[in-house]
Amino acid sequence: MLPGHKITVADAIRAYIQSLLKSKHKTWVRIPRELWPIDGSWEGRYNRPMCLLERALYGHPESGAHWEHHLKLVLQQMQGVSVDGHHSLFWFPQQKLLLCVYVDDLLLSGPAENHQWFWKRVREKIDTEDPEPLDRFLGRTHVVI
Repeated sequence: MLPGHKITVADAIRAYIQSLLKSKHKTWVRIPRELWPIDGSWEGRYNRPMCLLERALYGHPESGAHWEHHLKLVLQQMQGVSVDGHHSLFWFPQQKLLLCVYVDDLLLSGPAENHQWFWKRVREKIDTEDPEPLDRFLGRTHVVI
């Protein structure tokens, strides 16, 4: 709300699968019939084909933690610092930007001239929607007067 500051938001697209699943134990998944080759070459050859799960697929009990770790590493590479006691907040001291993360929702606050720097850098490593001015965040409509 300070003069010259603004708030922008963006969602990470298919966030979990942007990170690798680095579990202690391998996870194998069955390939559903609708994903078999359409040429019928698997018919009669396979009953329940399986593949090794390499990405943090939604529904896997560890996926959220792997996505969180992946995003945190990217933010730290950008010189983001976790705020003590608030593991979902990251401070970027040089740019004076504060980032709030809720799973795949990113809310950035700080000097308007520094937002472009952040979104350009983060989008080099994280696939996000185009950042927009704050309107809806976490299911709430926000009106800045």
